[in-house]
Order: sequence, then structure tokens, then C-alpha cells
Amino acid sequence: MKIVRWAAALPAALVALAVLQPVSHAESAKPPKKVTTVVSLTFDDGDVTHAATARMLEKRGMRGTFYVNTDTIGRDAKLTRRELAAIAKAGHEIGGHTLTHIRLTELTRSEQRTQICDDRRALVAWGYRPTTLAYPFGSVDADAKAVARGCGYDAARRVGGLKDWGCRGCQAGEDPRPRDRYEIRTPGSIRDDTLPRQMRQQVINAEKSGGGLVPLVFHRVCDGCGLYSVSPKTLDEFLGWLATRKSHGTVVKTLHDAVGARYRPVPAE
Repeated sequence: MKIVRWAAALPAALVALAVLQPVSHAESAKPPKKVTTVVSLTFDDGDVTHAATARMLEKRGMRGTFYVNTDTIGRDAKLTRRELAAIAKAGHEIGGHTLTHIRLTELTRSEQRTQICDDRRALVAWGYRPTTLAYPFGSVDADAKAVARGCGYDAARRVGGLKDWGCRGCQAGEDPRPRDRYEIRTPGSIRDDTLPRQMRQQVINAEKSGGGLVPLVFHRVCDGCGLYSVSPKTLDEFLGWLATRKSHGTVVKTLHDAVGARYRPVPAE
């Protein structure tokens, strides 16, 4: 009788034992969510603060895209050639931004060609392989796009066109394969009055809308240094939050990597 009772109780004991057994990390770990949102951190104008900014990104395991005007490199409040080389050596993208940061839509096509092509030639002469361009002020027209292509760029970025506090009805993320590679859209530029929650919301908007590309546009990174600036504390707080979004399928890539840009030689003058 005792043997029968023990046998009947055995399955229940085994069940209890299984419940008490800890689940291994390998069994409990969920597979990472498929990447759906790509954030590109872009920094315009070759500002001297970008040397420290690049290191800030590196501490988070991130790389950004730095758009420079070659005629202003080495001047007051701008990066030096050595600082720019250090940024590139660390794995960040160096892109074109015209020679002197002039509004392209106010120039003739010939003048646009000088600004865009000569700037790219200088970058190549310095040892870089620029594949993407940022239009100064985000100002672009059909001529500027044609010139950017003709100068060998494989993609170009404007400012605006994606959803933010000033364009609530706009698309949240640029198409993974942008519908116009020479007018890649962004939210509006980050400004000194942009709140951290607004920066986060731009990414969340894309995540909730099925993902896409979110190029964020920064300028100076310093405290109280103008309308188009962000404090290092605010930027670092945002980067820390952004690093946690991998579980939501969000990653950070340079614009070059995000759009799969290819290097093309600079055309002859």
C-alpha cells in the first residue's frame, strides 16, 4: 500500500520540483527585437565643441555624422584639421556642408557647383571619403540637388519635413530607403529651448509608426551659446536614454551607414 501511495504522489512532487528550479538566463532571455528605427546624429558647421561631442558619443558606443565647411576649418570657434582628423579616426562620418555655409538657393547653378564640388574636393584631398552632404540652413532646390549628385555625393540631407512640435501632421520617420536621396528629411533643428522629452518623442514617434530613419540635426554643443545649440548635459541625457532603445528595435548609425551611401570619385573640374 505504501508503495502505491508513493508512486501516486511522485508526479506531483516532480511538478513541484520543476516549479522551484530556476530558469536559466539562456532560456529566459528574449531575442532582440528586429531593428525598425535608425537614428542618425548629425552635427553641422564644424564647431569647435564637436571634438568633445564626438568623445561623448564614443563613450556610449555611438558614432555620428559631422558636416563641415572646409573654408572655415581652423578659424575661431571652429575645428582644426587635427581635431577633424581625430573625429574621423574614431569612426565618425565626415560629410560636406559647402565651402562657406551659404544659402544655396540664393546662388546660380555655377556658384552652387563651386560651393559643393570644391568643398568635397578639399575633403578628399585631406584624406576623407565624403558620401553625404548637408545643405546649409537646410535650403535646397532642384539645381542644388542636381549639383550635389553631379559633384559625386550619393545622398544629401535637408532640415525639416518630419514630424516634430512644428509639423505635427508630418511623417514620423524618413523611409528606410528615402524617396529622394538628395533631400533626406529630418525633424527641425535641435535648439536651445528644445526639451529632452521633445527629443525623445521624435524617436518614439517613429517607433510607434513602424520605424524608419530619424536624422537629428544639432549645431553647437555648449551652455548658453545661441539659439541653435544644446547643452552637453541635455545631449548626454538624451544619448543615455537613446542607448536603452535597442530593446525597442532602435539603433544609432551614421547617415552614410543608414542609407548605404557609396563613395564616388570627385568629377574633374
